[in-house]
Amino acid sequence: MPKYSFNCREIQNLLNGIVCLFKPRDIPLSVLQKLFLKEICDQANVIAQCRPLPLIEMPIVEEHKETGSLLIVGKRQQIDYSLHPSIVGEMFRPEEFQIEPLNPLEPSSSGVCVFGLNDGCDRLEAIRSLAWVNEYFIEAELGRGTHLNSIRGTVNSRMEYDHVSQHQLSTLLSLLRLQYKKASFEFANLNMQSQQAFELARLGAPRPRVLGSPLIFGLDLCYFKLPYFKLNIQINGETYQFLCDFIHEIGLNLSTVASTRKLRRTRQGFFGIEHALLDKHFHLESVLKNILMCEKILAKNLENLNCEIIELNEDNEGKEKNNKFLERYKLKNEDLENENLPELEDCLKLPFGREYKIC
Repeated sequence: MPKYSFNCREIQNLLNGIVCLFKPRDIPLSVLQKLFLKEICDQANVIAQCRPLPLIEMPIVEEHKETGSLLIVGKRQQIDYSLHPSIVGEMFRPEEFQIEPLNPLEPSSSGVCVFGLNDGCDRLEAIRSLAWVNEYFIEAELGRGTHLNSIRGTVNSRMEYDHVSQHQLSTLLSLLRLQYKKASFEFANLNMQSQQAFELARLGAPRPRVLGSPLIFGLDLCYFKLPYFKLNIQINGETYQFLCDFIHEIGLNLSTVASTRKLRRTRQGFFGIEHALLDKHFHLESVLKNILMCEKILAKNLENLNCEIIELNEDNEGKEKNNKFLERYKLKNEDLENENLPELEDCLKLPFGREYKIC
C-alpha cells in the first residue's frame, strides 16, 4: 500500500463528483459498483488505521488501608477505546457511499460508464438535460433472430441472407441518416425552411429540445462480411432495447432478420475510453485523479458548450490537447484504444475456471 500525503478528512472531501469507469462484458453494473466501492473503502481504511487513536486520562484508584474507602492517588493515560475500529467499525464503509450511473448498461454490453459519486449524484439530472451524444460500436449477424432481439436471447428464427449486399446495407443506412437528420430539426423545434435551420445545419447538428426520445446523429458501416456487419452509431436518448430493436429493423428492411452480437459504448458525452478506469486501476490514487480529471473536463466543455449545436467530430488539434491532458494524469488505456485487438469470446464459461490441477 503506497503512502499518501492526505488524511481521512481530505479523502472524504475528494470522493465527491463524477467518475468514469469501464464496464467489462458479462458483469452487471451493480457488481461493478460494489467492487469499485469495496476497493476504495479498503484502501482508505488502511490510511485510517495509521491514524493514532486519541489518549484519555483515567484516574488511578486505590483502597485506603484503614478505612477501606476508594481514593484517587493519580492519573494515567490510556487509549480511548470508544473510537477503536473494533467498537465503532471501519471509518469508510461501502453502504455509506452513494453512486449512480448517468446512463445504465446491460450486463451483456461493455463500455464507458459515467457515475455520480456522493455529491456528484445531484448533478446527474442537469447533465442529462444537456442531451449528450453517445457513441456505440455494434456487431450484428444477419439471418438470425433472438427472443426480444437481445444479445443473450434464445434463437427463435432463421432466414436466408445471401441476397444482402454491402451496397444494399449502405443505401439503407444513408436513408436512415436522412430521416434522422430531418427528425433532429423537429426535436429542436425548428422550421426546416427557416434561415435559422440553414445556419444550424451548416455548423452541425441541432441540439434537441425534446429529451427522452432516441435520436441518431451518426450512422456508419465499419465492417461487412456475410452474415456479419459492424455499425458505428452516435445517438442520444437511447436504451439497450432500442439499439437491439434497431438492428432487428435493419434486418427486416433487407428482407431477412438480424440480431445484435456485441454492443460496446466507446464514448459518453465528453468522456471516451481514454478517460475510463479499468477494474485493475481501482486504486485510491487513480480514482481521486480520475475524479479531478472528470471535473476539469466538465468545467472546460461546459464553458465552451453551444446550447444550439452538437459537435460530433473532434478536430486534430482537439485530439492533441486531449492526449496531452491525459498524459498529465497517466490514465491512457492503450489496450482499449487499439481497435485491431481481437476480443476473445469464451463460449463455455466454467464456474471453477479453466486452469486447475488433477490430483
